[in-house]
Amino acid sequence: MAKTTEKLFYQVDPVQINFIDMIIKAYEGIGIVNVDHQNKGRIWIEVTAGTKLEVKEVMRDLGQQFEVEYLGENRAD
Repeated sequence: MAKTTEKLFYQVDPVQINFIDMIIKAYEGIGIVNVDHQNKGRIWIEVTAGTKLEVKEVMRDLGQQFEVEYLGENRAD
């Protein structure tokens, strides 16, 4: 049975997208960062129910250093 994932959408400083990706990867397995190439600075992070709160916390912490705006979430089955 495949795990259900959710997408957490954010608006971030475009310069920081690579840094965000490296941070999320450093937390092995908590999420996958994707870039919306149609909207500058828009990303989504694919998470599971077990990692969603941790990813939100990491992003909230990063928001203390640069622009991070939580835009909501969407199921991606």
